[in-house]
Amino acid sequence: MKSAESSAIRLVNTVARLSAWLGGIALMGSALMISIDLILRKTLGVSMGGADEIAGYVLAIVSAWAFPIALLKRSHIRVDILYSRLSPKRRIALDLLALACMAIFVFTLLFHTGGVLWNSIEYRSVSTSPLQIPQWLPQSLWFAGYVFFAVTLVVLTCTSLSRLRQRQWASISALIGINSVEEDIQEETYRPAPGFKTSSDTGER
Repeated sequence: MKSAESSAIRLVNTVARLSAWLGGIALMGSALMISIDLILRKTLGVSMGGADEIAGYVLAIVSAWAFPIALLKRSHIRVDILYSRLSPKRRIALDLLALACMAIFVFTLLFHTGGVLWNSIEYRSVSTSPLQIPQWLPQSLWFAGYVFFAVTLVVLTCTSLSRLRQRQWASISALIGINSVEEDIQEETYRPAPGFKTSSDTGER
């Protein structure tokens, strides 16, 4: 069971890290494309056409795929005024509650994004720009990002509940808890070199 949990955590970490890198490259490509378009407009009076539309698709897709890595790295914003004053067990209770609330939100979001994608497929919607891009193409990647976000939440929840039964309080806190100031400093100070995996990346505690 423990091996399966570690494998699942490693898998979602790998996919999330890869999607973050690809998303960063896509954003840089979009910025370059828009810059070239602006230069062409100012110098030659011509436009590439559709640069802003494609950049909009990229931003939506990259945002959806960026949520899982933020969750896995515990980089999302949470208010810890009360949290830091609680005992470890009560902190874990709040962590699990926060995870449950996020799951409700994400699955609701997944339901509605799926509806948007289905409508685009059913009505064969295309963009109103000269590119006439079938909307289901970018929306499929957008929807897939939220699907992976939901999968990440399920993996974290199942792993946390399994460790809860084993009373591994520190392990649960390291998986879904709020980073302490010391952890943030250590993360920034002793950031591993590219390609080097830490215990948090592999799910080992």
